[in-house]
Amino acid sequence: MSLADTRYKISRKVGLRSDSSTTDLLSTQSSGDNAQSPCALQFPAGSALCASRIFSPILPFEAGVNIWQLSPETIWWDSKIRSLAPDPGSSSNEKTRLLMLYLNVIYPITHSFYKLDDSKDRSWMLTRLISKPALHFSALSISACFDYSLSQPPRINDIGICPKVRGLQSRAVRELQVEIDRFASMERSPVEELVWAGAQMLDVIIHLQTLEIFSMLQGHWEMHHQAARRVLNHVEGQAPEMNEDSTPKLSIIEIALRSWSLSNERRRHSLEFSITNFIWIDVLAISTFGVSNYVPCAFDYLSLLQAEIIKPQAIMGCQGWIMACIVKIARLEYWKLNQQSQIHAFDINSELAQRSEQLAAELTSGIERLERGNLGADASILEEDSRLVSTIWAYGAQVLRQVITSDMEPARPDMDQEFVDACLQKLEALPTRLFMRTSWPYTVAGCMSSSESQHARFRWILGRTLQEAQPPGISWKGLIVMEECWKLRQMEGNRKFGWREAMESLGARVVLT
Repeated sequence: MSLADTRYKISRKVGLRSDSSTTDLLSTQSSGDNAQSPCALQFPAGSALCASRIFSPILPFEAGVNIWQLSPETIWWDSKIRSLAPDPGSSSNEKTRLLMLYLNVIYPITHSFYKLDDSKDRSWMLTRLISKPALHFSALSISACFDYSLSQPPRINDIGICPKVRGLQSRAVRELQVEIDRFASMERSPVEELVWAGAQMLDVIIHLQTLEIFSMLQGHWEMHHQAARRVLNHVEGQAPEMNEDSTPKLSIIEIALRSWSLSNERRRHSLEFSITNFIWIDVLAISTFGVSNYVPCAFDYLSLLQAEIIKPQAIMGCQGWIMACIVKIARLEYWKLNQQSQIHAFDINSELAQRSEQLAAELTSGIERLERGNLGADASILEEDSRLVSTIWAYGAQVLRQVITSDMEPARPDMDQEFVDACLQKLEALPTRLFMRTSWPYTVAGCMSSSESQHARFRWILGRTLQEAQPPGISWKGLIVMEECWKLRQMEGNRKFGWREAMESLGARVVLT
């Protein structure tokens, strides 16, 4: 356990026993309620990067008294984590202080499986963060948001938002705009330079997205994600239609990942990091809301996951083959909806069942391997942690598969609970320090649970995490969605409700990172 982890746990345990009135909060008055919407990126008119209009703000949200309101520490950037923050007086340079705050506190939370254990790794990350003004200011905006959140009471929106944060965010967007203009004019540049420029822009967009995700119940994360998809679509669009041997073209990004491992290790390292972060959010988006919600993107990363060229377990814990299964399940739903929309649609249940069974068999086989846990005597703690997290994600993928094929049994109001129960049991057995890495399966399985006893157990998992002084990640949003889903099901009787219907009722499209 790191010193930061130890200090965090001690501060949380002490804080849980002490009266909240003794907490030394900053005296700054919150202005988050009146904060303006983030600046929109402007892509060159008529280009392949032309952005769509900004998504409308979320509807007002009113919640009853629940665990995240009773316990202020449920917000992502726990106010008790202040003990880890650098002393404001320890640096004469505010930007340096915020940069160190990002490196030492925020990054270990958002990328807990990707350790910066030695000076070489820290040097790489620092160089990356200061390489471009846009990336630098976007990182500082996240740190400033965390910093200001320490002065706020518990809330589910505008967490840490203040004029300073908006100023840094706006500066990042302005600097990014310069990069976008340059990027759009690079069509005659070498492909390697186009890929590298796209990856650097992607880093900034993901930072802007992160700020939205962790400061708002919904926020404008989806606008930024659509922009990221356009950037990668533009990169892939520069490849020739066919290779020299008349075979279908390979992904330019895949070629770069393979070739840079020999010629430029640092660039490959950065590109892999950027692409993995994008894929993580994209898989969550298409599985949560459906492939049809997003404009098609020429960058198809499924083969990268299946070939283990991209390994999300090295950053987020969940193994790549499971993410690939989730992508295939989301695409199966897209195929189903397309077939059902045809005027002369044929009966697709037989083919749908066959494809679903193939995916079920792949997941079952993978779960059996994970359950055996034959990692060998040399397995690291991170590898064992990844095995535990991946098992839960695999059961969550089975629940998703059940949901998208549920029309095959339209008369059945409740879904079979086998995989929900398996996921729930694994979550209960999971060390609480890993819980924040399972927000998606926690929410998907929780929404599809059908009994009050199950609901109580899902609530308890989050409560236990807080009691043991571990950061809960985005799981507090997941519980909000679950509670709404359970309420709707109770009110509407036998109607089938899931996370999508719950989010629609809340007026918030929540991404479960």
